[in-house]
Amino acid sequence: MTWPLNWNEIREDIVIGSCPMKTADIDRVREQTGATALLSVQHDECRDQFGIDYDQHRLHGERTGMAMVNAPMRDFDPPEQRERLPVAVFHLHNLITGGHKVYVHCSAGINRSPLTVLGYLTFVEGLSCDDAMTLIRRGRPEAEPYLEAYHGCRQDLLDRHRIAIHAHAWELSQDDKKNDSETNWYRAEAEMIREVCTRPSPPPVDRLDPHRS
Repeated sequence: MTWPLNWNEIREDIVIGSCPMKTADIDRVREQTGATALLSVQHDECRDQFGIDYDQHRLHGERTGMAMVNAPMRDFDPPEQRERLPVAVFHLHNLITGGHKVYVHCSAGINRSPLTVLGYLTFVEGLSCDDAMTLIRRGRPEAEPYLEAYHGCRQDLLDRHRIAIHAHAWELSQDDKKNDSETNWYRAEAEMIREVCTRPSPPPVDRLDPHRS
């Protein structure tokens, strides 16, 4: 199965689209969108189905001046997407803060790439999930990220860092005694999630096959 290369600009520094099938598609993305980086969240299993040689794509993109970053997630696999989302968000943050306009793609640009942008807009920039989805769907109406993966990922981050969040909420209460405890707690959660998703961390191990990216 293949489809024409297609994309939508979400805002001036983020584009969501379908995967480049051949190296000429990378040139087209660069020339027609103005993107200076490609963040692929497509898994090798998808590439194998489409006959995509990612190493060849990466080398071609780098030769033409594109930043090429790979943060794979399996398609139709909410638990894996839940696990891997923070790494994809970190890479998107890193590219945007590096001054890039980023073309984010999975295979069709409907599920995993919108999920990555949703994670970035909420975890890093602090938008609400509703506001972020409105922005994403305004640009790409067909976007359908797995919200269970998104909410599950957020909950995992909160559970993993509960002690640090508690300590930070207490610090906030000491710094500004006008805020109530609930306000301080939500701020501590948001700031901890942002910190976790913007600091370098090793990618999670692939549950099904640790030898594949």
